[in-house]
Amino acid sequence: MTTQPATQRLEKHRTGRAALAAFLWSLTVIPIGLWQLLDPATGPFSHELYDPTVRLPEAVPDWAGPAALIAAGVLGLLAARSTRWALPALFAVVFGVVMSTTAPMSLAGYLCALFIPLLIAASPVLIARGPVAKTIAGLAVVGLFTALGLTGVIDFPAVGDFLSMLGGRFADIAAYMLVQVWMTVGGGIWAALALTLLLSRRDGQPAPEWLAPERAARWGRTAAWIAFACSLPYGLVRMSWLTPWAWIGGPLDSSMIDPATRVWGLCLGLAALGGGVLCLGMTYRWGVRWPFWMPGLKGRPVPPMVAIVPASVMAAMFTFMALPFAALAIRQDALELIWSFPFYVWGPALGAATLAYAIRRGVVRPR
Repeated sequence: MTTQPATQRLEKHRTGRAALAAFLWSLTVIPIGLWQLLDPATGPFSHELYDPTVRLPEAVPDWAGPAALIAAGVLGLLAARSTRWALPALFAVVFGVVMSTTAPMSLAGYLCALFIPLLIAASPVLIARGPVAKTIAGLAVVGLFTALGLTGVIDFPAVGDFLSMLGGRFADIAAYMLVQVWMTVGGGIWAALALTLLLSRRDGQPAPEWLAPERAARWGRTAAWIAFACSLPYGLVRMSWLTPWAWIGGPLDSSMIDPATRVWGLCLGLAALGGGVLCLGMTYRWGVRWPFWMPGLKGRPVPPMVAIVPASVMAAMFTFMALPFAALAIRQDALELIWSFPFYVWGPALGAATLAYAIRRGVVRPR
């Protein structure tokens, strides 16, 4: 007799948290709209990099856009109290798809790519078994990079200059990028609220059979493999820059690709493929218990949110980026972006795999 009330209290708690997040996020949208309205010359939506997915007709006055954003923020304060999923879903589409640009995805991709060299350097230590082997592997890695630096194979001062330049560039576009990321975050928050309301039980109505853990395990595995397959086109295209048959929408002259660009291609490709492999982890044992190469964690249970939070973030971002990338491809006459970035399949598939994992791990309890 206590299970049902406890489950209902848990559902109300989660819905309340999602609604509070939507309410607080809507509060922040109002000053962003006021910023653009009062400072149209240097506001976040006047930046040279801003390329909206949906462009307003020239006849529409400049103040209409920020005024609509302010109005949407005010309406969001009321919509956060909705008990039905349709209205939050509409807000998710507006802020996650219509208001979003490709900027957050580009930022996430390059940040992930920056960590690839560190991961490659640390991989011998991670896969070594036992403290002695890990110590030897660590010393070998340090010795190798020291030798590469002394022989000039790796120009560490040049690497430092590059990172400094990159940091300066990020600092220059920080305000613009933060606003773009925040719009995407808002879409994710509204989508989470809509999903929470959609999955909430109604009195006397059992949960759909497809939400049962044993059923979720099956369709979740299929979704994970689809998401993995979606990572292959971009990953393999970028990594082709290391070969004489470089490709992106067509053959490239390999002699025109400098070494730095080839390294970026390798890192971006590995980041995409690595994300695909991590998605598969939600269907295998190493997504439940840490694998042997995780120092200090081997064999311990993986906290569900360690996988669910980043996977949910990427699923939302991929889904939201589908329309902006398609618009970008059409405007630039670069239709290869549509097949090399299949976000329209990748995002929903990753989201489905994440939901199935959350059901299997007991984070989402539809029954």
